[in-house]
Amino acid sequence: MTMNSEDRKERIRILRRKDDRKTRLPNMLIELSKITKSQFSENEVLTIEQIDIHKIHVQYSNFNSCYLNIHFPIEKASELSKTLNTLSDELSKKNYLILSDFSDIAVLNVNTNFIVDKFEEIIQLDKNSLTLYNHIYQNGLCIDLFEEYCYFDNETKKSFVYELRIFGKDWIKLIAEKL
Repeated sequence: MTMNSEDRKERIRILRRKDDRKTRLPNMLIELSKITKSQFSENEVLTIEQIDIHKIHVQYSNFNSCYLNIHFPIEKASELSKTLNTLSDELSKKNYLILSDFSDIAVLNVNTNFIVDKFEEIIQLDKNSLTLYNHIYQNGLCIDLFEEYCYFDNETKKSFVYELRIFGKDWIKLIAEKL
């Protein structure tokens, strides 16, 4: 039985992802372990096939259409840490952790309590953002670092900002109670 063109393309795409994973995953786990002072192993990373299923779950989860966005200037990262601390019970459980630069090759299934204190270094490792979801895909969060233009005193200024996006009514409620 011969493969059609689309099947061949998909097979090549999967093989490239697996090769990328072999090349990049070990170093990412080492660097993440250094940052968090925890040991992470490949056993805690979903397989390529499981990552594809995970993406489907995320895509079809609407988090009850509940989102909360809060912005923190980079200088006020400690305020973001305090906000994350209100989720400490949820973050001390195993969640799915995704670093955007590695999202196609690595979704970690780990206890995520280190996020509260280490989000800045993790985002430096990733150079963009981190996202996590609970195992039932009803709650989660994303922390993104980006440059924003602000207009003050007749002058446009650039400033780096962390955006915390909370998904799902349960985690939003926990955050809202502390605001």
